[in-house]
Order: sequence, then structure tokens, then C-alpha cells
Amino acid sequence: MKLNKLSFWNTVSRILFLLLTPAFFRLFNFGFIWHSIYWGVISFVVLIWFFFLLISPLFGRIGCGWFCFVGTTQDLPFGYSLIKLKKKKPILWLRFIMPIGFFVSSLTFFFLRLRAGEIVGFRFAPTFFSTELNTHYQHIWLYDTLGALLMGVLLEKRWACKNLCVMGSLSAIGSTWSRLIPVIDTESCNLCKQCEQVCLVNIAITDYVNRKHGLVTNSECIQCGRCVDVCKREALKFKFIWSRKRYIATAGRMKTNN
Repeated sequence: MKLNKLSFWNTVSRILFLLLTPAFFRLFNFGFIWHSIYWGVISFVVLIWFFFLLISPLFGRIGCGWFCFVGTTQDLPFGYSLIKLKKKKPILWLRFIMPIGFFVSSLTFFFLRLRAGEIVGFRFAPTFFSTELNTHYQHIWLYDTLGALLMGVLLEKRWACKNLCVMGSLSAIGSTWSRLIPVIDTESCNLCKQCEQVCLVNIAITDYVNRKHGLVTNSECIQCGRCVDVCKREALKFKFIWSRKRYIATAGRMKTNN
């Protein structure tokens, strides 16, 4: 694999954070956002995931594709799941209810503790969670990792990311308007579907050849670059598309003229 391959650097990044996570578990794991709300603090884990949410309308879900150790763990079975699911799209009611349960439960405890005088409100404390990985948090890290691995073995590619992950659901909202997306050269693409075979989130990429004039406007894309690198005809590239409507209109006129 050449060093200039996007998917190579994506793999390096994800392995790096996978190895770093045990040492910085409470700073990386978005689940500790719940604990941050409970304690009434704006911690580092809140800041890092808020940053990824903030840039999702520009760069899409790079937090999911380049940073999240849970997603990387789900990818370890390489898509060879035991249960083959026909439904590739997220289950919307499940994706909707998970963030609600996450934030409603944490905020409920926050207000109960605020009323009891145990906390005085939110305060800025990035280092509130230490990097110490004591026995209790070793068990939590192990359960998270094994749970993600089990999901990857049992279900389709990143099923848990698409349906159960709170940050994944929120990132997908911002990613709906992502300016950085895969773009298909519709003249070069021969619909071989190799890009779909390597896609980590099971996007039907070739459907966009005719639907959107080659713009893969799927909010599940995690910018891993595998589709781009596998294409032997170099028909796929990541591009910044600032106006999708203008691109589609221009592509439509060119197609009509040809």
C-alpha cells in the first residue's frame, strides 16, 4: 500500500487512538459525557466530541472514522458478520430514542443533584477526569471493547455505530450538510461495486451515479477513504463541494449538452 493512500493514514490514525484509549479512556470515551453532565462539569471529553460535532457540517464524520476506538473495534471482523441484515439504512426510531435516553437521564440526575445542593451548576473543568485507569475503569474499558467486538462479529458493518451510538446519531445530523464528500466520475465508473464491498458502513455508493450525478451525499460516510483507494479506474475522489445544488445543476447541463 502506497504511503499516499488515504485509507493508509486512516488506518494509522485509528490504530493509534485504539492503542492510546486504555491510557486516556475517560478523556476519549464519549460515554463519559453522561458522567460530565452528572457532575456538572465541562470536561475534556465534552470538548473533544463537541468539536467533532461542530465541524461535521464541513468535514463530515471524521470523528467516527478517524478517532473513535469503538468504531475501530467493530471493524476488526472486516465485515464478515454472522448475521446478515438486509436493511442497510439506520433504524430511525432507535437512532432517535438513544440520544434522548442518554441526555434526559443524565440531565435528570444533574437537576436532582443541583436541587439537593450537591453541585452548583456547570463549571469548566477539562481535567476533571484523570487518566488513571484503576480496576473499576479497566473493567468498563474491557466491557466496552468486548461489546463493540461482539457487535462487529454478530451484526453488519458498524451496525451499533449507525443505530446505538449517541455521538454517531448527532454527527450524522451535521454530516447531512458535509462539504467534504466522495464524488464519483460518472463517465469513468463501471459500476463494479468494489467500493461498496470495502465500505465500512455499507453505503450503496453506486446508487449515487445516477441519483445525484455522482455526489455521495450519505450522512453515514465516515471519510475513511477505502472506496477511493480501491477504485482501479480512479472514478472516486474526496472533494469539497460548497454548493451541492450548483454542482448537480452544472453536471445536469453538461450531461444534456453531451
